[in-house]
Amino acid sequence: DLSLPAKSREVGNALEAVSLVISFFFLFDVLLRVYVSENKRRYQKDGFDLDLTYVTDRVIAMSFPSSGKQSFYRNPIKEVARFLDTKHEGHYKVYNLCSEKGYDPQFFHYRVERIFIGDHNVPSLDDMLKYTASVREWMAADSKNIIAIHCKGGKGRTGTMVCTWLIDSDQFESAQDSLEYFGERRTDKSQSCKFQGVETPSQSRYVGYYEIMKNKFNRQLPPPKSLRIKSIRIHSIAGVGKGDGSDLKVKIIVRKEQVFECVCVFPDVGSNAVVISLQNGPVVDGDVKVMFDSSGIPKGYEDVPFFFWFNTSFIVDDKLFLARDELDNPHKAKTWNLYKEDFGVTMYFSEP
Repeated sequence: DLSLPAKSREVGNALEAVSLVISFFFLFDVLLRVYVSENKRRYQKDGFDLDLTYVTDRVIAMSFPSSGKQSFYRNPIKEVARFLDTKHEGHYKVYNLCSEKGYDPQFFHYRVERIFIGDHNVPSLDDMLKYTASVREWMAADSKNIIAIHCKGGKGRTGTMVCTWLIDSDQFESAQDSLEYFGERRTDKSQSCKFQGVETPSQSRYVGYYEIMKNKFNRQLPPPKSLRIKSIRIHSIAGVGKGDGSDLKVKIIVRKEQVFECVCVFPDVGSNAVVISLQNGPVVDGDVKVMFDSSGIPKGYEDVPFFFWFNTSFIVDDKLFLARDELDNPHKAKTWNLYKEDFGVTMYFSEP
């Protein structure tokens, strides 16, 4: 039999081992969250450690408030609720921009609004206007009221809607200035210089659209415009896939429905370009998504080589030209060994 002191030592050693294991898992949990959040500015004081940034004193950007396994590497929803209840009790409203998932709004006292935006995609112009009207009403109700906005990582979709509000509330006049400011606030440069702002060109384009809607159309949708797509020209195609466009497929999506798909790309001999001529091409209006696919070209966001969004109301002279840095996926420097400097897409339209 063990003597009493020996038993005490054994129990003490066991408790110490359990304590070490708990400490290890706690440390691993913290390190994993920091790793996943990369160099996004975190809130690390007053007993909190969250992927959460005050963009202004009344606007918070954060990553998804998670539960279950995801809470090990994203913001635990109970900690987010504790933070908001501690700092802004009764005066916060949460905007969830994820189309892919939600959570029990009870965590935030049912002050949650959802705007359904796909990952790496854009909000509709209509949703942007409804959102800013909602935020305007909430902010005007009490000077203590704040908003907390999130998508999954708290960067692209979140930044799009934060910048939209900054423009709507006259904190910034230009889309470009608001986008640069959001990136500065969301990026912790003491960790890394990697930019943590709105990244995709289409998202930035839509912030620009909102600037125009506010200033030119008095926070109303621009006059609707229906256009027939005549042709699409892809410039500087050499080296992209087979280099002649024969392996490319184009899809056109309007209001989440595919309205056109074809493998009908013809080389423009001698010009390092290909043309997709559309006989009886689709008539489109509003928000339009154009996707280019190929099995032989590396894929990025949306599991395609390149894509973009535009709105027909902003098309001038029946033509839209987007350079390499205005296309989603080719905008990334790591793709530039594939997409040369002159790579771009021109769309030609006609009246319906």
